[in-house]
Amino acid sequence: NAHRNWVVVLAVVCVAWGIFCVALAKPERHGPWFWHAPAIGSLFIVTGVVASTGGADSPARFYLFFLLFYASYFYRRHDALPYVLGCVAVALVPLSYDTSSVDDGYVGELIVVCPAYVLLGLLIIKGKELLVGLREHAEALALLDPLTNLPNRRAMLEWLSVETERESPTGLMIVDLDGFKDVNTAHGYPAGDAVLRDAAARLQRCVRTDDVVARLGGDEFAVLARAATPQAMRLMAERTLRSLRDLRDEDISLTASVGWVIYPDDAQSVDELIAAADFCLRGAKLAGKDRALSALDWAPDVAA
Repeated sequence: NAHRNWVVVLAVVCVAWGIFCVALAKPERHGPWFWHAPAIGSLFIVTGVVASTGGADSPARFYLFFLLFYASYFYRRHDALPYVLGCVAVALVPLSYDTSSVDDGYVGELIVVCPAYVLLGLLIIKGKELLVGLREHAEALALLDPLTNLPNRRAMLEWLSVETERESPTGLMIVDLDGFKDVNTAHGYPAGDAVLRDAAARLQRCVRTDDVVARLGGDEFAVLARAATPQAMRLMAERTLRSLRDLRDEDISLTASVGWVIYPDDAQSVDELIAAADFCLRGAKLAGKDRALSALDWAPDVAA
């Protein structure tokens, strides 16, 4: 009964800790030892339970499987391997005090079990790394525009959310190509795709190293600027207009219209910032295209 109580206590502790880690704990708020402590503690607990419940015949040895899975799946490779070897060491513990285990075939069992532990641990680690890699690749594709290889609208929204949470001055410039529909009509979509790729490359040359160029869809792009000032945004907009004036598709000349705003001067949220930039862009279109307008430049009678 005493031996059984040890096993029950160990099972309750393991289950309670697992529920806490999955449901309540937040990894970003805890250091690495918060996660290492239960694995190290479990190794010692299982070792003690094995020693007190029959040595080589202890049913507690099966808990090594769960410890192995926990360490191999939740830790990175260089952190998990010591715990895999720790499980092998615990399986060998009865040989140090239980002489009868040598005669009853326990050594033969270990010849099979110990390599199986190592192989299983490596398979779990490799499988986890493969799943993580596939997930990261899928997330990267979900944030990328396949035509221009620029970040897409979703990526832009995530970037803006992070920057606005920091309460740092953040500039948003929306760029729309004037006359782009004529390219698709006159020369087809392959020519239009080539123009969009060229425009994306030109925009990337117009911005600073730490700024982000994104494609919002169609012929509309966005430039996201950190530590933005009105003067810097105005210069960037002028540079963008000059660069895109040379954008041509055979006999069709293209220009661009630009609307730009700055957080938190012109808006108090991401949605308001995008709406304000779009409002300025429409003002530039209505005022004659091939120009840039900011919230300071916009006059309501332009749209009249």
